[in-house]
Amino acid sequence: MPVSLSLAMIVKNEERVLGRILSQVAGLCDELVVVDTGSTDGTVALAQSLGAQVFHFDWIDDFAAARNEAFSHCTGDWILWLDADDLITEAHGQALLALKQSVLSDQLDAVVCSYEIAFDANGQCLISMPRERLLRRAAGGCWQFPIHEAFVLPENAVILERLDIAIEHHKPPEYRERSVDRNLKLLEALIERGDHSPRTWYYYGKELRHHGLLAEAIAAFSRHLELNDHERISAYQAMHNAMGCCMELERYEEALRWGHRALATDGRRAEVLMDLGVVYYRLGRYAEAVPVLVAATACQKPGVGLIVEDSYTWKPYHYLSLCYEGLGDYPKAIDAALKAYPGIPDKAVIRDNILCFARKLG
Repeated sequence: MPVSLSLAMIVKNEERVLGRILSQVAGLCDELVVVDTGSTDGTVALAQSLGAQVFHFDWIDDFAAARNEAFSHCTGDWILWLDADDLITEAHGQALLALKQSVLSDQLDAVVCSYEIAFDANGQCLISMPRERLLRRAAGGCWQFPIHEAFVLPENAVILERLDIAIEHHKPPEYRERSVDRNLKLLEALIERGDHSPRTWYYYGKELRHHGLLAEAIAAFSRHLELNDHERISAYQAMHNAMGCCMELERYEEALRWGHRALATDGRRAEVLMDLGVVYYRLGRYAEAVPVLVAATACQKPGVGLIVEDSYTWKPYHYLSLCYEGLGDYPKAIDAALKAYPGIPDKAVIRDNILCFARKLG
């Protein structure tokens, strides 16, 4: 028999976007559970009109507590968690339905899917990350951490990775500003209450960077690294973020130090290799840029951590073409530009560059 599937969602003042996602999962989920944390608009009425069971939960500055409340009301064999501003394309919705009908069972505990969280003006994904998206209710586990919450599974959980299935996160600009301010205040409150975990300092650094407080962000990432003695992915990403802050401040030598430190932590990922190439390019050190950019083109997209998508596609080739131009090697510049062309959003940039390289080649 096919398993039953519950939707679990927490909301507050999401009237503008909620109808889209509830309509998209109507044919997928057998039960729609929405926990409202204090809406003052038409969110509750809209959710009820689309068939959702709505429960109320007093907001206590704790996203994990709210999500656990939503899970507590689910009765399905499996639970799909989503946010109100998420989106599921028709193709990925069909893939989720096929999972429900033929893959989900009591022999499996969780399914990890891709979460696409940032997009360019053309709708092309810029940043993604793997997330546990479908969870078997009887398997146990719960949400932890008050902000940037994560679902923690039992140690022996059986997990299926399906990164070919994506959930898209499309937060309206006004929602984004609201959430960034809220997140910073929540993290500051946690630190004031004595939470000095590496995780809190990492996310505090990210929120400071979002606010343009770059020097303060570097200090927060440094604090994370002082406290983090075992988690390689978060250490790598803290170093990469500190490197990015230095690049924004045009402190390039410091950026290089952070980049090489990150590379020593995890040399399999393309993000830091890509940014090292950019820094060397900006410094006019083209011969040093080439090998790290070539290494970036050989990296396979990982299955863990935050993924900067263009570091694994067109961007290393684009900067390679510019570096080869700086070295006077126009045939290699043209070859690299041609490899960048299929993925780059602005095709005119590559076309103009190739014409320029060809003229210089004679």
